Amino acid sequence: MSDAIITTQDFEKLFREYYSRLYYFAYDFVEDIEVSKDIVSEIFTIVWNNRGAIDQEKVVGYLFVSVRNKCLNYIKQKHKYDEYVDFYQQVIDEEGDNDWETLENRISEMTQVIDKMTSRTRYILEECYFRHKKYKEVADDLGITTDGIKKHITKALSLLREHFNVNKDKGRVPD
Repeated sequence: MSDAIITTQDFEKLFREYYSRLYYFAYDFVEDIEVSKDIVSEIFTIVWNNRGAIDQEKVVGYLFVSVRNKCLNYIKQKHKYDEYVDFYQQVIDEEGDNDWETLENRISEMTQVIDKMTSRTRYILEECYFRHKKYKEVADDLGITTDGIKKHITKALSLLREHFNVNKDKGRVPD
């Protein structure tokens, strides 16, 4: 039985028995209803697509480990996004003037800096931070490693910090 392919009936039974448990398991990590549903659905899709390679006796453990790993990756990616938002908010707050014209100018400046980036760096920044894709997804799309993605993100954020004269420890450097 351990070498048997997961049949449609086996998969349906597995789905019925474990979907809710896996959903709540994911929700404990990410605390987001839709993200939890997406993660669990994606893992079940992976199991279905790889049903010939997954040992039936270990599939439940595989489900829980996969959901946990996917949740941790989501949290890590969300943390990076939150850092970017915090950085942007810090730049705005340090301006001291939150009127719409100032905000519009800042957004315009950021857009100009981003437009000057290499097309690859700009694409990676947009995919990861604006479209909320995971580093792994973007890396797979581009045929590079996640380390390559991290280097582009680091480069992009460095360019933004440099433009806005932000010192990591002290905030905005006075003119």
